[in-house]
Amino acid sequence: MAKLGDGAKACIACCVTLFMVAVVILLVVLFSAYGFSSPVEMTVEEASLARLDLAGSNGTTPARLSYNLSLAVSVRNPNWAIRVWRTAPLDAELRIGHRPFAVVRLAGAEEGRELIRPEKSAVYRVVAAAEGAAVALGSDEQAEFATESGVGLFRLELVLSGEFKSEGDPYRLSFTMRCPLKLPLSTAPAAVAFARVERTLTPQACVYVSTYANFN
Repeated sequence: MAKLGDGAKACIACCVTLFMVAVVILLVVLFSAYGFSSPVEMTVEEASLARLDLAGSNGTTPARLSYNLSLAVSVRNPNWAIRVWRTAPLDAELRIGHRPFAVVRLAGAEEGRELIRPEKSAVYRVVAAAEGAAVALGSDEQAEFATESGVGLFRLELVLSGEFKSEGDPYRLSFTMRCPLKLPLSTAPAAVAFARVERTLTPQACVYVSTYANFN
């Protein structure tokens, strides 16, 4: 049997090395796309606070809040390969002083199985308004509201809850996300972008509070 020369051996070794490098690169690419499904990213892109008035409690009557608030929430699929579906209603709880004062639905069940393609976003808009809604604010929270009212800049909180399923995952991911807001009163007729509103923060990224894998 003819023996391989040094040149042939070197060529085979080079081919094997290149093949192994290609396999490693392929595994890294596949793992980055499918090995870990990044959760959706949510951002409050636009907001308008047309009204926020508080009638303080008097011992027997709870505090009453009158408000008119418009929001636009962006849901982004950050993965470059995996598709994501919204599989349940997307709800938002509005809070002031860490106390809830309204619950609104950004997207309903009739839109279930909504597809969000890789590196794409879906934007949901909602208006919440009420006259004299009861809110469980203590004396400290009411004093803080009075201070913010004097400055003309209010701190609110949006708590989002819903459910998504990533392509390839055997489960649906239920989640709760928290979005801090800092808003001035606005006279604009519709929600305006944060970047165009004086004294507000940049578009507000929401952070995960909890997640739950649903295999049903």
